[in-house]
Amino acid sequence: MISGLVAINKPKNISSHAIVVNIRKLFNTKKVGHFGTLDPMAEGLLLVGIGKATKFFNFYMKKRKLYSGIIKFGFSTSTYDMEGFPTSEKKEIDLTKIDVNSLLLDFTGEILQVPPIYSAKKYKGKPSYKYARENKKIELKPVKVKIYSLKGEIVNKNRLCFEALTSSGTYVRSIAHDLGQKIGVGAYLEELKRERIGEFELDKSVSIEELVKSKNFMDITDFVIPIEKLLPEFPKIIVNQMGRNAVLNGMPLLAKDVIKIFPSESDIYFRLFDEQGKLLSIAQKEENKTRFKSNIVFPD
Repeated sequence: MISGLVAINKPKNISSHAIVVNIRKLFNTKKVGHFGTLDPMAEGLLLVGIGKATKFFNFYMKKRKLYSGIIKFGFSTSTYDMEGFPTSEKKEIDLTKIDVNSLLLDFTGEILQVPPIYSAKKYKGKPSYKYARENKKIELKPVKVKIYSLKGEIVNKNRLCFEALTSSGTYVRSIAHDLGQKIGVGAYLEELKRERIGEFELDKSVSIEELVKSKNFMDITDFVIPIEKLLPEFPKIIVNQMGRNAVLNGMPLLAKDVIKIFPSESDIYFRLFDEQGKLLSIAQKEENKTRFKSNIVFPD
């Protein structure tokens, strides 16, 4: 079975789940999952894991994400985007008379953010959007997120084009809504595009149509990034046969079984490979010990 990651360019008006369903059919496998939802109205980069790559979910969910889009000011909506119904009266606004840079600066850095009620955020074990659809009022708790940068350019009197680099767990719809609340006129997200997730960029992604047009299975697999090339920020460790056997049997990797270490930018996790270049596991160094214990193992 094939294992790896596909960087998909998701179009508007299709759900992230629908993309996963398409990938399952195209690659004839059930083990497929995406690494972070994009709302149906949004477009852009969607990372999809196939086979063993689905085990990388937690790592890619934590990566920084770059978004661009348009926020429309004048009233707020129930969903914080253009698909909801208005929840405030329409007010006139002229963004050219506001210090937009200072406004955006207030939302930069570590902030507390309340997720939209129309979201998958859990409340008492149930997605909050289910309460919203049942017209049940709930109060979601603020979540600490980080906005690394937030830039904007005025399009017209009531529209702001923006670019936001965010931590995982950030709702861009909430940023739009909160900006409107801050200046007292309401606002909602009119357009959204995800440009980047970690080291993956939108301009290097592929559309579902391109995958469908692939002539055969060998052509379609050209778009799959193998698991051996994922998470390059973690140092690479080559192990000998004894080390390989230990890792695949759930035993710690001892220092004497390490052939070579290729340093990288992070030393929280390590990628363990055998001499043939096969990824064996993702591991961590045990505290005060010269050995590594695997968190995720990729058996033959």
